[in-house]
Amino acid sequence: MVNKNSSHGQKIAVVGGGIIGLCIALKLQLEGGDVTIFDKRGAGEGCSKGNAGHFATEQVFPLATPALLPQLPKMLLSSTSPVSIRFQDIHKTSPWMVRFLLKARKQPTEHATKALTSLNEVAMDSWFKLLEQIGLKHLIVMNGSLLTFESEALFNGYRPTIKALKQQGVSCHVWDKELIRAKVPNLTHSVNFGVFFPETGHSLNPYRLCLELASSFAQKGGSWVQEQVEDAFFDGELGVVLTDKESHSFDKVVIATGAESSKLVNKMTGVKVPLQAERGYHLMVPKLKDCLPFPVSSADRKFIMTPMDEGLRLAGTVEYASIDSPPNMKRASMLKDLAKGLLNTDCQPEDGGDKWVGNRPSLPDSLPVIDSREGGRILLAFGHQHLGLTQAAITADLISELNSASKTSLDISPFALSRFC
Repeated sequence: MVNKNSSHGQKIAVVGGGIIGLCIALKLQLEGGDVTIFDKRGAGEGCSKGNAGHFATEQVFPLATPALLPQLPKMLLSSTSPVSIRFQDIHKTSPWMVRFLLKARKQPTEHATKALTSLNEVAMDSWFKLLEQIGLKHLIVMNGSLLTFESEALFNGYRPTIKALKQQGVSCHVWDKELIRAKVPNLTHSVNFGVFFPETGHSLNPYRLCLELASSFAQKGGSWVQEQVEDAFFDGELGVVLTDKESHSFDKVVIATGAESSKLVNKMTGVKVPLQAERGYHLMVPKLKDCLPFPVSSADRKFIMTPMDEGLRLAGTVEYASIDSPPNMKRASMLKDLAKGLLNTDCQPEDGGDKWVGNRPSLPDSLPVIDSREGGRILLAFGHQHLGLTQAAITADLISELNSASKTSLDISPFALSRFC
């Protein structure tokens, strides 16, 4: 008979093969579980493939804050804004936007900040513990990251945020123009101030990270079913995962399908989750792979540049749209012009480059769902917005603790599914 409080001998389905699902599957497998991943596309083929590659432990504030409200009209009306709404989908996205804006108040902001900080402050420890177990610790580079400011007024307006970051335990240092020139000579002289975050890191290839995790999972005996999951439910004691080809039985089922999670969660729990696809775009510039020593983001231009094996990845736009709406690749092309204004003449992006779009899974309060239902038979891990890469390993730790019915190492009440009931 299966011990419900241990992974050993359990048959566990992980629905979702992105970075969250991969970390969870590996964690449960290392603890003795017989784990099967279900993903129709393959490892990391969704949002995990094209993210900015930044382990953003400094991002402890939710997306909706009181400071956002006065900026929104200008953002939404500008064609070059870092935030856009696909107006053809406004009838579908507006209910989520209303819930999102209602969170832009002092109390919800403080609540979300505390919860995000609790995850981010241990995120990298969890990553390195997981990667060390499978010999992949080298896949994360801890060189820090830099937030730049061209406008002195914008930097002065950011000073309270610096103070708030330090109050949350985030390590950061103000760099003046001379230090920026010395450390990052390929930035334009229009950059006047910077805030350096020494305890952040980045991936040189987020897709390779997913593939390596999947390879390790397979080598250790894990199974992968590359089929479309149509339904998941419990028939007595056993969970049933129904694909477009056949049905599979398990002791437990983990839902970690990112922006596609809401339908399965609703079927399995009866809870309708307000999950919105927040589309991000990137442009990969191959010739600029050695241009920067670490990720550099712009407070003025609202985008990020990350040095990777295959080039310099430009990312950071946000588009609220239906998950199945056609992409607007002009938003990827727009990133080239943003980079031109931040890099010197020796480091200008050429025409072309590989473009990509992916759906980030965002909830109105900027907090993920990390929870269990049905006595731990259903485990939930989705909705990490911009922080899926950052929080993947700590999420796996928490799901492991929920699976073993042990006390979780963090207070997970802010991430409960019941907040949407």
